[in-house]
Amino acid sequence: MDFTFELELLLRVALSVVCGFIIGHERENRNKFAGIRTHIIVSLGACLGMIISKYGFADTPNYDAARVAAQIISGVGFLGTGVIFVKDDTISGLTTSAGIWTMAIIGMSFGAGLYFVGIVVCVIMAIVQSMLYVGGVFFSAASTHTLVIKATDLMIIEKIRQNIGYKKIKYSNVKQTNGENTLTINVRFLSDDEEEISKLSEMLTDNEMVEKFYIL
Repeated sequence: MDFTFELELLLRVALSVVCGFIIGHERENRNKFAGIRTHIIVSLGACLGMIISKYGFADTPNYDAARVAAQIISGVGFLGTGVIFVKDDTISGLTTSAGIWTMAIIGMSFGAGLYFVGIVVCVIMAIVQSMLYVGGVFFSAASTHTLVIKATDLMIIEKIRQNIGYKKIKYSNVKQTNGENTLTINVRFLSDDEEEISKLSEMLTDNEMVEKFYIL
């Protein structure tokens, strides 16, 4: 390999580092577990793996050029599962996990010499992660509230759903203490409307099934 080609390979590596930094910086600013270092290392490793896959075995007859590249995709997919967390019925980390996987593909595109495609996808990914989320530029923020109720009838949940809408409820749980006739009901819901929360409070205050409640 001549010196010019070696410089071109270094350019590919440098671009993968820059794109990894851009995406990682956005993730780190939003307090995600996978930040700048993780994204740079993933992109850098994927880029080098693609270079090895494409050029490392050129002197070997009948070699499989896609073998190393294929293992990058599956390997990074396994890594991405490490940032997915499940608690109760809430899942977090899916976007970061998908971003790590896509970051590896971007690194591979630079390793293959597809500069324009890699840069464009990196820009699109940065826009998607920084703007297209609830509370971002295009979507209004909706806070998560927790409603705790002590009631005598489970039908109160249906009243709550009618009041704030089915789609806004993220999680509901019902517990009954032994020897008591009251139910402790926990409901988590999304709302950015103070008037909506006020109407919900009025409904619960006037409802005979509710002994007491509070909204966090």
